[in-house]
Amino acid sequence: MNTKLLSAAACAAALCAVPAMAQEGVAPAPVVAETTVSDAAMPCELHVWPTHNYLGFNAGLLSGFGLVGMLADDAAHEGRVKTVKDLMREYLGPEVQMAELNKLGIAQTLKLKGYRIVVEEPTPFNEDLKKDPALKAQVKALNARIKAGKRITDSTHGCYAELITTHIFYHKAMMYGSNLFTGWIYREFGDKQIATKTATGQVKNPLEDFPPKTPEKLEAAKAELRDAYAKDFVEYVQKKVMGGTK
Repeated sequence: MNTKLLSAAACAAALCAVPAMAQEGVAPAPVVAETTVSDAAMPCELHVWPTHNYLGFNAGLLSGFGLVGMLADDAAHEGRVKTVKDLMREYLGPEVQMAELNKLGIAQTLKLKGYRIVVEEPTPFNEDLKKDPALKAQVKALNARIKAGKRITDSTHGCYAELITTHIFYHKAMMYGSNLFTGWIYREFGDKQIATKTATGQVKNPLEDFPPKTPEKLEAAKAELRDAYAKDFVEYVQKKVMGGTK
């Protein structure tokens, strides 16, 4: 599986079809259970990876890839202009991603009754792989496990599933407007060590207020981005997980 990031021009067309873990990867970390219910009471586990991997692409005729959707500076922004990727990191960090998924009810949405949620280390920013050979090697090994259908973690629970957020992608095009794409890999194992069900891909929802053009639009932009992410998850489950993906 190719660990290189697709070119910006190819992202919109290709990320839906390619398992995004081939680009972003994950790194293992100590798990943090989001419930006080005992393991004995909830023997099933759903391991969830949020992401640090934010992508941005602007297809406007007069716009470059860099400072797409620049935000007007004010005192809250430390004297600098932020890019769309900066804003996504700020407004939709891993903790916010988990908060939005928990509002929806992750296990309930996936129809996993009695599953305990275990939060894993976020999937890394793709560019960081270029700077860290050890991380790149680790991601390559984990990609091999995913390709082979094996569990990422060492959990041996008798009912087990994984939800991996691979990327959050802002895309703007003249004909289609602005959209937030989110990519996931979902895998069910039951009591097996090899996945019995796999669903990959990304979905999108439109954006109007994000990125904010003025400081007055900040709160509306934050709320809209989070809402689009939540809608992406629901749509992903409906279309990719429940829709008969392999």
